[in-house]
Amino acid sequence: MDDKLIVQDNAITSARYEMNALEKNIIYMMMAQLRKDDNADTIYYISVRELMDKTGTRNSYDDFKRATEQLVGRVLQIHRPNGNLLQIAMISSAEYVVGQGIIEIGLDPKIRPYFFDLKQNFTAFQLHMALSLDSKYSKRVYEMLAQYRNLGELRIDVIELKRRLYLYDDKTGIEQYKNWADFERRILVVAQNEINDKTDLRITYTPVKTGRRVSSLRFIINVGPQQMVIDYKDENTALFSRLVNDFRLRKEQAQAVIDRFSGAEIQKRLYDIQLMRSDNKIQNLGGYTAKSFGV
Repeated sequence: MDDKLIVQDNAITSARYEMNALEKNIIYMMMAQLRKDDNADTIYYISVRELMDKTGTRNSYDDFKRATEQLVGRVLQIHRPNGNLLQIAMISSAEYVVGQGIIEIGLDPKIRPYFFDLKQNFTAFQLHMALSLDSKYSKRVYEMLAQYRNLGELRIDVIELKRRLYLYDDKTGIEQYKNWADFERRILVVAQNEINDKTDLRITYTPVKTGRRVSSLRFIINVGPQQMVIDYKDENTALFSRLVNDFRLRKEQAQAVIDRFSGAEIQKRLYDIQLMRSDNKIQNLGGYTAKSFGV
């Protein structure tokens, strides 16, 4: 799943919302499991240990509990093409499986279309690269710039960038980092360094002034040598990798499983197998998994 290309509607990329780094990582891990044929009530399973291993972080149970509580309560505002304003939480529920280090994530049906059937107006970015970024602002800036990678440039007003980063509130007019030097040092320079060091993008930016005040930014976006060429339509990549690497199936067995079963059924069975393995009820993981799927 490390090289999974995750996709979201541009409406989410440009939406105004606040999430810390752990919340974003939970969302990224969920997005990597999404499939077009998922049912409306499909549950997604996130391994706490896997997330921490991939990000090189160590978070407590309380950190995760607080992060999912905030995710359920955070409102994402999306302006629909018909003029309607959709206010919605990114996830609808989070349930912790006692003693297993597993979080069950539920997704609101109204937000599903923003992750599926994206023939145009979508943003694609690499899962492992997004996870590798430490700053919550770097993650958001990476998503925004990934949207414009093909154009090679993004021009954006400073206030609009702050609005998307939840640093400016339209209702109250409260603006954080009013001092340009502070905003550049704490947000822009950190994002630029992290993105250039850890992702497939190489970015520079130029402040554009109106009078004496920096009013907008011009980002130049180049694709660096870390880019991986992955077809975003290949929805089985993550499952195939998980079956082979994590559940010890041979490649032909993994392909047979994908050919015979839906994504939702595979995820459910793997979850059950993982629970049994945690209880030390499985001696040969590959053999048991193959038998479970009849391959």
